[in-house]
Amino acid sequence: MARWLLPALLGSVLGLEPFPTPPEQTAEQISNFQRIRARARDASLAATPQVLAYFDSQPFRGMLKDCCPKIADLPAEELLRRYRAEAQVAELAHALPAQMKDIFSDVTVKEVGGMSWFPNEFQVALIHHRNLSIGASPVNDAAQKDIFGCKPFAEREPTWSEVANRLIYIAHNMRRLDSGSEPFFGDFTVVFNSTHVKDSVVIAPYDTGLYEMVCFNPHMKLPGQLNRSMLPPLNCSAWPKSLPVGTLDYLDHLILPNLAAAANSTKTNRTMLDSARDLYVRSSMSEIDYQDVPALGMQNLGDYLESDILANPRLPEAVKFGIGSFPTLFGTQDGRDMQAIAKRLHWPLFWSFGTGDPTAQDPHMTLDLKLPGNLRIADPENILMTTNGTVSGSASETFEKVWQEAVEVRAKRNATKQDVHKWWHALDDQLRAAPITWRSCASVHDCVGVDFAGDCICVSKREERIAFTV
Repeated sequence: MARWLLPALLGSVLGLEPFPTPPEQTAEQISNFQRIRARARDASLAATPQVLAYFDSQPFRGMLKDCCPKIADLPAEELLRRYRAEAQVAELAHALPAQMKDIFSDVTVKEVGGMSWFPNEFQVALIHHRNLSIGASPVNDAAQKDIFGCKPFAEREPTWSEVANRLIYIAHNMRRLDSGSEPFFGDFTVVFNSTHVKDSVVIAPYDTGLYEMVCFNPHMKLPGQLNRSMLPPLNCSAWPKSLPVGTLDYLDHLILPNLAAAANSTKTNRTMLDSARDLYVRSSMSEIDYQDVPALGMQNLGDYLESDILANPRLPEAVKFGIGSFPTLFGTQDGRDMQAIAKRLHWPLFWSFGTGDPTAQDPHMTLDLKLPGNLRIADPENILMTTNGTVSGSASETFEKVWQEAVEVRAKRNATKQDVHKWWHALDDQLRAAPITWRSCASVHDCVGVDFAGDCICVSKREERIAFTV
């Protein structure tokens, strides 16, 4: 029997008509993924020798000796093995807003709590009765057709069945960003369970929206207030349009294009080695501890693999855990709603410091700004209920005390960066956590983080709990 998404679940924005739950993976999505995987397998195998040669090149080895001496002498084959292993377990992150935004069609925090699947942007646009000819949708529609081979819609206004064949945008968090996805993409990041969605993940070497606007379709109309001076000067030769996209099992052919995409030496001084350094000093492949990774420049936030989900993943099981934006949600009703949804759906919940800016301004507008990108804490009440972790009673009490302070401040005036820093530092020492990596835990796919004692925080039975912090 078909399940239905009813207006009562998501509020009046849905109108009156019900929207049937789509198949977890439509026939078209299955066919498209099989085609992508076959091409990716051949392309990945063909690219492996070139990747190994680059890893053995003198400039690359010199870069590793300078930034990451623990791995500088490892064989190229071991470096590639580590890259593949990290890609398998790195967070698959999608950030969504607390409230609807103008440029992106995305489900909100409250809405996702009442849905039986995670919708893509075109499904959300139909649910919200949004015009698909404005905002980011035309860019993303072009990218999905040009890059992933999605079929064009038959008419200007697509049908519910047609939009079910599209994909969900995902940032592959190999740089261990505390917010999972880019901070300005949304207030709540869901991290998908990679074992659940693995056979639907399709990977591009760079942000497809940016590449579509800069390289593949440079004359297209830009969304919102965006103008071409705001777009990054990408290296369009790094990723030819003929390059197949990849999968979690077959991605060797994407490694070098990912490093080269932002290295346009004719317009910037940035090289592939700079991109490689940025990746390795942030990734666990370097064996650099999370608390010691360097800050991340705003101009490098988009240098991730875009690892999208070509499916309609079921909720709550497809989501592994969530990350709330501390600057925008801590001490707010939207934050309480997020906590309640995570608790009800049994999603472990963390908080990220992100940019530290409560105004939620697009950080790309300040390109010289750097953010720590390694500040993540556990939500104490949630982590006790959903994982094997424990927190001290004082940590839970402090969390609620600081929350009330934030509530009082936000009731009187707009919160400032100074407020956010003060609240964060009151909690950071007792609740700090790090993302899992390929070498973190014996069963990485059952775990959602690592505490600063090095213990894994995993979804398991309460009697198997470990000490999270003291």
